[in-house]
Amino acid sequence: MIRNYFITIFRNLTRNRAATIINVAGLAVSIACCICIYVFIKHEQTFDAFHTKADRIQRVVFEDQTSQGTEFGGYTSFPVAKALRNDFPELETVTQMYVRNGAIIQAGEGAGQRKLFEEKEMTYADEWFFKTFDFTVLAGNRNNLLVTPDEVVLTKKLADKIYGPGTDYNTLINKTLAVNKNPYRISAVIADAPRNSNIPFNMLLPFKDFERHNTVTVNNWLSNYSESYTFVTTPANYNAAKFDAALIGFKNKYLPADNAKRTKFHLQPLKEVHTDETYGGTLYATPGILIIAFLLMGSIVLLTACINFVNLATAQSFKRSKEIGIRKTLGSSKWGITARFLGETFIITAIASVAGLLLADWFLDAFNNYLSFVVDFNLHIDWTIIIFLIGLSVVITLLAGFYPARVMSSFAPIIALKSTIKAKNTGFSNRFSLRKALIVVQFVVTQILIIGTVVVATQINYFYSKDTGYRKEGILTVEVPSNDQQKIDKFRSLLSAQPAVQSISFNSGPPTSASNGFSDVRLPRAASSDNMSVERKFVDQDYLRTYDIKLVAGRDLTTTDRVMLNDSIMNYNVLINQKAVAAIGFKSPDDAIGKQVLINNREYGTVVGVTADFYNTSLQNQVSPCLLFNGGNWVNNVAIRSSSMNDAQFNKALQQTWETVYPDNVYKVSTLNEYIRNRAFYILEDIMFQGFRIFVGLAIVIGCMGLYGLVSFLALQRQKEIGIRKVLGSSVNGIVYLFTKEFTWLIVIAFLVAAPLGYLAMSTWLQTFANRIDLHAGYFVLAFIISVIVAGLTISFQSIKAAVANPVKSLRSE
Repeated sequence: MIRNYFITIFRNLTRNRAATIINVAGLAVSIACCICIYVFIKHEQTFDAFHTKADRIQRVVFEDQTSQGTEFGGYTSFPVAKALRNDFPELETVTQMYVRNGAIIQAGEGAGQRKLFEEKEMTYADEWFFKTFDFTVLAGNRNNLLVTPDEVVLTKKLADKIYGPGTDYNTLINKTLAVNKNPYRISAVIADAPRNSNIPFNMLLPFKDFERHNTVTVNNWLSNYSESYTFVTTPANYNAAKFDAALIGFKNKYLPADNAKRTKFHLQPLKEVHTDETYGGTLYATPGILIIAFLLMGSIVLLTACINFVNLATAQSFKRSKEIGIRKTLGSSKWGITARFLGETFIITAIASVAGLLLADWFLDAFNNYLSFVVDFNLHIDWTIIIFLIGLSVVITLLAGFYPARVMSSFAPIIALKSTIKAKNTGFSNRFSLRKALIVVQFVVTQILIIGTVVVATQINYFYSKDTGYRKEGILTVEVPSNDQQKIDKFRSLLSAQPAVQSISFNSGPPTSASNGFSDVRLPRAASSDNMSVERKFVDQDYLRTYDIKLVAGRDLTTTDRVMLNDSIMNYNVLINQKAVAAIGFKSPDDAIGKQVLINNREYGTVVGVTADFYNTSLQNQVSPCLLFNGGNWVNNVAIRSSSMNDAQFNKALQQTWETVYPDNVYKVSTLNEYIRNRAFYILEDIMFQGFRIFVGLAIVIGCMGLYGLVSFLALQRQKEIGIRKVLGSSVNGIVYLFTKEFTWLIVIAFLVAAPLGYLAMSTWLQTFANRIDLHAGYFVLAFIISVIVAGLTISFQSIKAAVANPVKSLRSE
């Protein structure tokens, strides 16, 4: 019985090969999308879930009330961790980390044996790090790591890179390698951190090492670095609200009174670090709206495939009328026939699920290649995926199969056996039918996706092309490995001797930076409530000229304005931008010249110049107040402005100059535009754009397959009519028009629905940006034209084929 059941299903599927292929392909693509979305959401929602104490690990965050509103931050000043450890002994652990990018590793001894490696993901961590987080130690003593300032912990990935795959990691323990020319002893090799971790790194250096070289900074409560984080492990059943209340006394004890009045410390659960945008993630925070957007897009693609299935199944139902009539005559019930067709749908869905798994793996690989520096979405076949696929298959079977099954099971036996099932019996000739409604829905979702893709792409392009207030073209950036002033001066001198070099600036980074430092700034006589967090940049006397930043008042910095690192109480000259003029309290740029500002309640800066505003953070935000001072040897970047940056000889000479000054370091150069793109300022927008682009492409492909199959069956159903029209003199154009006119007004109706929905969705999304494009009719007209062209080409291909067929054959077949 069961064998016969599967044999008949197989025969039906092979007899209607075109419909089967279209249905399997459409469902496979939609299932692949659903699997990818499942993997994405699982990846985003399980950040750091592998830590056994994940539910008790918290990040210390702050709120700062300023004259310009409330500022939120997930980072802390360096002394916070030590003070928490001292004042709250009930906390199981308090650990501190400082994420730093860019380290040059030198391994091997002797001539010809030394090898240089560049590592981007380097982090300072203290001895409580491995007592807080559960990273697997492959070699070394877990209980005694990062205790001394001269040790280093490597991940498996980095150890394999330096010493080769297959190395016995135990043999690496106590080996010495140089990091930024300083010797370190390998104390452990650990397993690679998962990509869905808020703590990405490939190498750990002891925080004690950072501490001994930055004694002033690590004791400064008012200097905040955007990549300095403090995590605590609370005891079981710990009262977080009570702890937040205790932090009031904590901040009053350590912060100056003015700062304590406006600052609040809180604990943020580790599981919220990646999903709560309020305080920012350690790399990036995924907002809930993005997850909802992907869920909606996946549902849309799945719905499109189900619509195809319904339309094709009902379209070919008249071909199976005799089968239905015979089954009913032999005693099959309505529900029995319904169950049979639902089973057939389930088998098609099961075949599509297997194909969907293979497609999903390919889709994820492509996505990883595009965003490999941030994400790593891997498809692991486990019981969760299997349960997800079974559940998805059941949902698809009911969505796609139930209506066609009920339509076919409702045929009267006599009419079915006489093969007189008409279009009206399958919902094809009614002015208003489910079939037409489904086609409209299909066009609506496709046009919304097209609108979204165009708008997101335009917004991202706007981010990269908008005038940021400084020059981006013709500038190369080179990372400087050390703050050795003699080498910096030598490098500057050699670069200046090259005719193609127009300007050189040694600084802490380009005007738009991903890693920023902040200081509290106010007028010396202002109230403490006027204190505000201002970004500070370490620049030199050529910074403005190199980046072509305009000076609106006063003068530029000079070499005599240089600030030395070992100054305990600093009094120096500074530049501020126009945004800072009003924020600090000056009446105008000219009014600010010669006036002093109080920095971190202990340093005095005299304003000698005011620059025009430039975007010092991403264009998602407004220009923020900024302070620039000649940081002397606080340098990790050099900007080289040249008109010959694309010239091979110039770039070769530049590299040779580098190797003359820094022979033991890796030469790394990029254009300023590349630097900005690689800093992932717009990663969420890039992910969203790639998602829209993929989903709209898939929706169009699935829609085209459905339209093609639908028109094919309509042509078959109207075969006799087409033959008679041709015999009576109808042209090919006339017959093509006969097919296309029905779909044209459906596209128009869909556009009237899609346009307002698309406008509402995208305008809401754009409101999240301080700098955004204006929505205009062109985006919507483009979406309409694309859908018309795609549908027209699909319909025309099959309708022309039907129109040019020999009418004698079609009439004879009837």
